[in-house]
Amino acid sequence: MGLKKFLKGFQHAWRGICYLLKTERNARFHLGMTVLVGIFAVVLKVNRLEAALLFFAVVLVFAIEIINTAIENALDHLHPNQHFKIGIIKDALAGAVLISSIIAAVVGLLIFTPYILGR
Repeated sequence: MGLKKFLKGFQHAWRGICYLLKTERNARFHLGMTVLVGIFAVVLKVNRLEAALLFFAVVLVFAIEIINTAIENALDHLHPNQHFKIGIIKDALAGAVLISSIIAAVVGLLIFTPYILGR
């Protein structure tokens, strides 16, 4: 693969991320929480392992949000009318985002609480 084609892939990926942030309110919320987590991590001076766990947790949420949006858009395109089975698929996708968000929140609480309480 040539460098030009490789860089074009990044351009497509960036366009997808921008689309997500423009169209999905929850993605913007997750981005805001990511910024807050980053600020807390710097201010509280978490160690490298904790920073890596926080980074992994927030990236996991974003990755699942991107997959959720991509599949929902594909389903809407393929079947624009409401359909029971498609509703179930969309609910399951939303559930995946919710679970990853809960896990990220738990990771954040486990890491930040001792710093905040001074332990």
